[in-house]
Amino acid sequence: MQCAHCHKPMSISKISGTRGKGFSSHIQCYHCQAWLGRHRYLTMLKILGFYTAVGAGLTGYFVAGLANIITPVIMLSLILTGVTHLMDHLLVIEAPEEGSQTN
Repeated sequence: MQCAHCHKPMSISKISGTRGKGFSSHIQCYHCQAWLGRHRYLTMLKILGFYTAVGAGLTGYFVAGLANIITPVIMLSLILTGVTHLMDHLLVIEAPEEGSQTN
């Protein structure tokens, strides 16, 4: 994983600063002290697309005669999942103050 502020690689096991829960959780870079997080709406769309594809796949497997409806739903929800996964990067939520960099 790479910090979006200082662009240095970070190890997940070394991250000690966290705040928030769920979709609004943030982590703190141990190089530059910037708070990083994910885009909340893209993460929700990614999860929605994934579970829609799983639900449609299970429905298509167990209910006969829905292939004309289920196949496009699965394809579109997997496309939604893939696109939002590619767009969902770490964002700088709160940049550190100018004099507080500890490189």
